[in-house]
Amino acid sequence: KIKQKKVRGFVRQYGLNSLIGFSKMLPICYDPATKSSYHKHFKSFVIRQNIESVWNVYMTIHPKEAWNGEMVGFGLQYSKQRNKVNYVNDEYTGMEKGQIIILNLRLFWGALNIAVAHEVAEVNEQERRIKLCYMEGGASEGSQWITLRETKEGFTRVSHHTYYKSKSNFRDTRIYPKFHTKAISEFHDNVKKKAEQKTT
Repeated sequence: KIKQKKVRGFVRQYGLNSLIGFSKMLPICYDPATKSSYHKHFKSFVIRQNIESVWNVYMTIHPKEAWNGEMVGFGLQYSKQRNKVNYVNDEYTGMEKGQIIILNLRLFWGALNIAVAHEVAEVNEQERRIKLCYMEGGASEGSQWITLRETKEGFTRVSHHTYYKSKSNFRDTRIYPKFHTKAISEFHDNVKKKAEQKTT
């Protein structure tokens, strides 16, 4: 059910071949007490659709559709609330707090593949904000915030803020920003495409 070799390896390495293994995974979120130790990344997108419709797409788009591009591929997802694993072709009931998403990143034209995991730490419908945290065992630690705001034209501006760090300053300053930009752009472009199709 998992097509990516690196994701299958990640599952075996961290004992995720049982639900107990998933329950032991820990997020390593941004700590404001050590703010100066983090690097910052920001990118924004405009979706030509009203904010309610765009938020609904973020909440309901299937991960295999959202995380699907030249670089990013959906591996599997675990729900803490439901204690259930969802694979690529399983039904998706929507984004919720406590979901752990494992992705495959295809780098250097496929010469290198890595598995990464993050947890949905917050879904704030009132503020139109989603918070993601990196997971223990990965190279990075920190958090990402996806925030929606209405533009004066009645469209939606999506802001993606990331606070991150690893053990390598070279990676954080020279490598990570480029690949992170591509990865989140593929994700948001897929949401944008689905949201704007609703107007046609």
